[in-house]
Amino acid sequence: MTQRSSQRTKKRDKKAPIYSVVDLETTGTNVNHGDRIIQIGCVLVQDGEIINHFETKINPREKIPRSIVQLTGIEDKDVRKAPLFEDIAGTIYSLLAETTFVAHNVNFDFPFLNAELERAGYPSLSIPAIDTVTLSQILLPTAKSFRLRDLTSSLHIEHDHPHSAVSDAEATAELLTDLLKRIEQLPTLTLEKITQLKLNLPQQTAGVFDVELLRRRKSPQPLSEELYVSHGIVFHKSRPITANGQREQHKYPSTKKAKEKLYGETLKLRPVQAKMMNSIYNNYTHDEPKNMIVEAGTGVGKTLGYLFPLSYVAYPDKKIVVSTATNILQQQIIDTSIAQLNKVLPFKMNSVIIKGNAHYIDIARFVHSLSVIEDSKLVQLLKAKILVWLLSTQSGDLDELNLNSQQSPYFTEIRHQGIRSLNPANAFYHDDFLVRREKRLHQADIIITNHAYLVAHAQELGDGTRRPYLVIDEAQHLSESILKRSRRTFNFQKLRTAVHIMSGLVNNGNDRNLTDIFAEQALGSYNVELLRGDLNAVEEAVDLFQQALYRQYMASATGNPDNELIEQPLQNDQVMSLLDISGPVMMKLEQALSSVQLHFSALSHLFSSQPDRWLLSDRYLMSQFQSQLAKLIEADQTLNEFNETLQQQGEAAAAFWITIRQSSEQSALQLSGGLLEATHYLTKNVYPYFAQPLFVGATLFTSPRSLYLYHQLDLERNNTLTRRFASPYNYKQNAKLLIAEDAPVPSAQNNSDYIKYLSDTIYQLTKNADYQTMILFNSLVMIEQVYSQLRETDLFDQRDILAQGITGNRDKILKQFSSGKNSILLGASSFWEGIDLPDSALELLIITRLPFDSPDEIMNRAHNKLLQQQGKNPFYHSELPKATMRLRQGIGRLLRTEDDHGVAVVLDPRLQTRRYGKTILSSLPTDLPVSGKKTAELISITQKFLQNGKEDKVN
Repeated sequence: MTQRSSQRTKKRDKKAPIYSVVDLETTGTNVNHGDRIIQIGCVLVQDGEIINHFETKINPREKIPRSIVQLTGIEDKDVRKAPLFEDIAGTIYSLLAETTFVAHNVNFDFPFLNAELERAGYPSLSIPAIDTVTLSQILLPTAKSFRLRDLTSSLHIEHDHPHSAVSDAEATAELLTDLLKRIEQLPTLTLEKITQLKLNLPQQTAGVFDVELLRRRKSPQPLSEELYVSHGIVFHKSRPITANGQREQHKYPSTKKAKEKLYGETLKLRPVQAKMMNSIYNNYTHDEPKNMIVEAGTGVGKTLGYLFPLSYVAYPDKKIVVSTATNILQQQIIDTSIAQLNKVLPFKMNSVIIKGNAHYIDIARFVHSLSVIEDSKLVQLLKAKILVWLLSTQSGDLDELNLNSQQSPYFTEIRHQGIRSLNPANAFYHDDFLVRREKRLHQADIIITNHAYLVAHAQELGDGTRRPYLVIDEAQHLSESILKRSRRTFNFQKLRTAVHIMSGLVNNGNDRNLTDIFAEQALGSYNVELLRGDLNAVEEAVDLFQQALYRQYMASATGNPDNELIEQPLQNDQVMSLLDISGPVMMKLEQALSSVQLHFSALSHLFSSQPDRWLLSDRYLMSQFQSQLAKLIEADQTLNEFNETLQQQGEAAAAFWITIRQSSEQSALQLSGGLLEATHYLTKNVYPYFAQPLFVGATLFTSPRSLYLYHQLDLERNNTLTRRFASPYNYKQNAKLLIAEDAPVPSAQNNSDYIKYLSDTIYQLTKNADYQTMILFNSLVMIEQVYSQLRETDLFDQRDILAQGITGNRDKILKQFSSGKNSILLGASSFWEGIDLPDSALELLIITRLPFDSPDEIMNRAHNKLLQQQGKNPFYHSELPKATMRLRQGIGRLLRTEDDHGVAVVLDPRLQTRRYGKTILSSLPTDLPVSGKKTAELISITQKFLQNGKEDKVN
């Protein structure tokens, strides 16, 4: 047992409150079921200074579970001679009395400690307690994770031994000090808004804001120069775009010497990247530039490789539009590559990110929502979080909040619906982030967007006369974005829910609604009454549509009607007939929806013509109705787009199906469909607005002769310049690809044997090796089956096992894995690419089977049928190229820096035994060592190679 005082480093206010920051390690999570404390760490903090430490292990008088030993490192022998809790209870009680208790997850530590004190004969502590988890969620709104080790890492707080009580307590004390400083820096207006929310936080956590506000009223503080106030809300000032003064052309540094002179100490010249730069510059300064495809392997530095030469080509008169596959990649380009670019260029390239409207917060809607005290604790916490976020965000992009709860209905209320939805007379119009973005867009030299936005807004981004340069980064996904955009679902249950909410806002009831708002206005009351009838008509029309669709299902049903999930393809001519705008079903639905829009528009006009008459809560109710109406309009647009797809693309180019989810209480029906191919879409709707596009990616080609990529991008091979730049990494020395030649071939017949083989082999590969391991599967079902078998082993006592769809969603488990040391991640399709795990973050990659699409999936069946009708072989024209590209992307996760070591293990013998396996292998890096081995030998080779790699790094 240790107890010591720290040396003072500054004069401390001895009248300031003392915080007792506590962390417990226990045998389990439930004290009422016999779980006990095995270690307690406590740090006393006053006026930002640690004034005392207390730490001891405790004998729980029971065996410590293996999972706790693995987590904490505390074994039975470590606590055998430690004091019992009863022996130290008095010390703890007196130490914590008259302090404010603090913990990272206070609702675990505080009740657990009080229960133990009561068991030892002491009264429970009646002191205030606050939680650093929820404080962090509010005060660190853009944090990616709120686990203690992730927060301390991002704040550069020393935290050497996670899950050691004293180390956790010391780290939490440093975190508390940081959070209290952040509260002291909050503008008074923001503090007031937070306290007005009446936050329901753990224990007395919300009181921290009240105490600071009380202090602030006695000692006011000025507003930071970076901030400004608009109608009671504090915002961060927009950072002005830097003007370049007189804009003139600059000579491109084509030689190695010229580039090195320009780079100076800022960048290191990469020979392969320099070749890529010159190749791009030469094409786009040629008298007749061509469409260009550049495949740049991992480590080439492809983003700077295209931005650098195109900046010289475009500046000063033209823009560059960069489209990439995901929102995360957009942010990486602006944070990393453009920052590097502007450090070396002799001129400044201003940039802006542009995404769909729904990614941004609508400030006016958010402010309206503040007036409503929610029953939901989560919603109130989100409001406080956003108030703090507004003090730092320049973009208003909700993605900055890194939330997994963006599907919450609350976000529907505050998401932006576009500049056209704004009222220029609104008090927050000039503060609106889309209005701000529009100004930056006109001044930007580089516009960074994503494929989905590009496909939908090409004309807006491009210019028929100036024709900006267009870069398609991660070009293999462009065609996929078109198909995703066309593939929609009409969900009857969601539509009924929206109608039900809207009906509640106009029908007579106990809660205030639109009926009460317009009770004293004859015209308003009349339109509210009409809306009631309109909503009934919408519900009837939806029922009529569902009945007609269900009749079509019954006429063509082929599956087992007792299945919980039924997916049934529909005949396109039948869908076209059903969606005919002049037919009885669609006509009734369109008329009912038009009436709702007409009568709510009349109410909106009345409402906006008398702005001083209404309460903030009235504005919120109108906003709620409008949000639900937007869902109805979106559903109607889905049906109209289905109809448009059939009319414009022809019946053969699309596929439709219904999904029925049955349960004991009800069944839910939805209609889905969309395009099978993006034939000529790009040449008609995207390319005409830009100069000859540049297509870039790390894994674009599937074989030297394949035309797959050209077909996907609507390009003619003869009119396209192609350049391939291999990865500079040393695959021969730093990587291996091992194929299990005795693995069972995956099939439906031997599924149980196959699952057992996978589970046993994964166990053997990982049980005695503490290497970061990612295991890639083709389906979530397979993950669940393998995870279930691994659960029966002792692997869970040794390793942190993360499984997509079981222990968390993709974003959550990826965050945990990237900060892990010996984690195992089981992931499906979304983990095959777009993940950067350098150094030791990934060392062993296990691929359970070749990544072919499921041939039974409805859209795949329909597409294969279409290819056959066109006289093409579906396997060689589509299935094999897609699987090859996916495998290249998966193996590309392995080496992300020149010092990385890693092994890829493929547990599918077809890669070696089938003829197409040679085609796939020929697409991989030429110097990657590939060998087929028996499973037992493969395991020992893997462990030896990884151990040697670890020793090389140490040496």
